[in-house]
Amino acid sequence: MGAVSRGKNGYFCLAGHPDKRRLLTLSPFYVKYIVMKFPKGRPILENTRLEFINLDNVLSASKRERAHRISGYISIIYPESEELIFLKQGEPFNSARINQKERKIIAIGEVIEKAKKATSGILSEYATDEVLLNLIISSITLSPIKADVDLSRLQPKIFIDKLKSTKFEGFIWIRCGLEESYIHFDKGEISGCYIAGRGDKTQDDNEIVALLQKQGTVISIFDRIETLTPTQATPAQVDMFCKIFSSLFRSYAQPIGNALVLKTIVIAKATAQKDFPFIDELKIAPDLAVNGKMIIEPKVLSQGMARWFDLVYESFSTLLGKENDVIAKKVLNDYRFALKSLNFFDHTKLKI
Repeated sequence: MGAVSRGKNGYFCLAGHPDKRRLLTLSPFYVKYIVMKFPKGRPILENTRLEFINLDNVLSASKRERAHRISGYISIIYPESEELIFLKQGEPFNSARINQKERKIIAIGEVIEKAKKATSGILSEYATDEVLLNLIISSITLSPIKADVDLSRLQPKIFIDKLKSTKFEGFIWIRCGLEESYIHFDKGEISGCYIAGRGDKTQDDNEIVALLQKQGTVISIFDRIETLTPTQATPAQVDMFCKIFSSLFRSYAQPIGNALVLKTIVIAKATAQKDFPFIDELKIAPDLAVNGKMIIEPKVLSQGMARWFDLVYESFSTLLGKENDVIAKKVLNDYRFALKSLNFFDHTKLKI
């Protein structure tokens, strides 16, 4: 893939791109960025320099304010990649990293932490329908039945008509240079074509054929879409469990000392992660602080942490007697409502 170069009148383009007028009218600040182009939706924030944005405030507004409580995505563009946070009714539920070499799902917390530490980047937020979010995620997580098909060897209209006549169910992932577009089929009918850089979706056959006729276009064909995309536990949920367990371990250390507590919780952790491998992502510091980032569903997070809790709680019950109950209940009580919302106590022997 070619490099980004500067043309006349402040334009920037991908070297070798077949459509010379399809350029980015951006300031010289953007010259170092390889700008991916996805379907946009309705802009909430657009092309804002990351150093001028408080990402926590953006995410908080997505939950708090009706105008921002949208389904859509936050895009953060860096020189080496683009990272996406997917939103459902204002709540982050998944995230991805995309560049010229890889496309993968990553932990939401990883995206947020990187954005907070970054000294440069471009942030945008768009409201879209949830179908587009599922299409983007499915293009990352699923394997196509046909990959990298060169459309110069096909007649796009005949190709589309064939998919319609066979009642095709799935979607087409379309790439042209750095642009990504998607066509969604529902029982042979085009329910929507989401075109790179555009805020709307179309069902117009002429527009779709024109899109597929662009020089250099390749497609991948998927025979299904992940409509039930797994939801990641939010960074706040993961951080809450880290705080609870840090507080619990330090509370146990007061009567019996750090060394015995550390030995016990490490053994319990090793046992718990046999059934819940994500627990291996959690690290225990010498001061008994627990930290970690992970890609895990909230239900599994709650079950795994309950299993680790039970093992620790049972280990100290003989040694501490009734004091064990007092310590555990005091720590858990501070977070009882949040823990109940995750059904944590459905999986623990100790009930609050």
